Amino acid sequence: MRTRRLLIQNQIFPYLGLRLGLDEFQIGLISSSFSFCQLFASPITGKLSDRYGRKPMLIISQISTLTGFLLLGVADAVYILILARVVDGLLGSNMTVSQAVISDLTDHENRTHAYSYSTGVFGAGLIIGPAIGGAMVQINFALPMFFAAGLSLLSIILVLFLLPETNPNADDELSLKFNDVIPIKDAKRFLKTKPTNQLIIMFFFYIFGFMLCVNNLTLYAINKYDIAVEMASYYRVWIGILRVILQGFFVNRFIRKKGEPIILKTGIIALIATLIGLIFIDDFLWVLLPLAFLSYGSGVARPILTSQITKSVTDKEYATVLGVSNSLNSIAQIISPSLGGALIQYSSYEFVPLLSASLFIVVLILSLLYNDTSVTQKKKNQ
Repeated sequence: MRTRRLLIQNQIFPYLGLRLGLDEFQIGLISSSFSFCQLFASPITGKLSDRYGRKPMLIISQISTLTGFLLLGVADAVYILILARVVDGLLGSNMTVSQAVISDLTDHENRTHAYSYSTGVFGAGLIIGPAIGGAMVQINFALPMFFAAGLSLLSIILVLFLLPETNPNADDELSLKFNDVIPIKDAKRFLKTKPTNQLIIMFFFYIFGFMLCVNNLTLYAINKYDIAVEMASYYRVWIGILRVILQGFFVNRFIRKKGEPIILKTGIIALIATLIGLIFIDDFLWVLLPLAFLSYGSGVARPILTSQITKSVTDKEYATVLGVSNSLNSIAQIISPSLGGALIQYSSYEFVPLLSASLFIVVLILSLLYNDTSVTQKKKNQ
């Protein structure tokens, strides 16, 4: 449900901003406000869910997302757009908690497979979200936002009645001690401890490159191919179809056969190939070819890195370390929309895929230097 909501919003938001008279750079700045709030909210939400349970934090975060979509649905001024992003960003850290739930329910051997299947669900959202959003926007720009709000309400109901509490270490007694709420000490420890710090840094550069590409794909396509909103939706539908096929039938088999380190490297190389293809292809239909590599690359890189990060800590720290990692990733998400918008408006739109490719090259180098056995060895020594 969360994937569908985000994809509907991300697809329509740039056009909504343009209709209100914003330029590409201003759209990027407003998009970044969500990630700026997540920079502070993700580690706090993660720490609280480790301390008091996943279920209450999921409900609170989804209420925030519901409110944000309702505000976008009535947005007829720029300040409402900003308010919608800030409201959702301050409390809507449901990705951190959702990832922690997956970690709670899986062992080390099967965790990457579970994250991989969740990425397949993300692919299903890529199919359904843009298709619905592209159709609804033909009727009214606000309609996709209200539809997304309805999905948010449905997800809240599902969590309330169907999701059990998955954190066996949840504390029933409320404590407002500083480090029980704001995990500054935990963050410092994670960033000083190998292999956790290596994985978090690698994930940061991956998210930076990926978000720079994906967050600006719509504006990039508008400027390079002069396409309409419904045509941009087809790109994401195509990515989603391939993602579902790859995650459902092939990725986990590849990982079992070749191992996570090799598959991670092939995924990063595929992402680099995607960006190079975007630079040199001038026909909007041929763009479907490099986007196929994007489907594979993002489909293997994120679940492997996320899984490895959770494996590097104890089971009482899953959401805390994910919150710290997602907080740092928010820095990349803050920068990427504004940077991409600035590059498109004031320079050349081709600098967006070029810079993204450069960031993925950094990830590839880090993955070559990283010793994957260090995580397993750490667990054996505990």
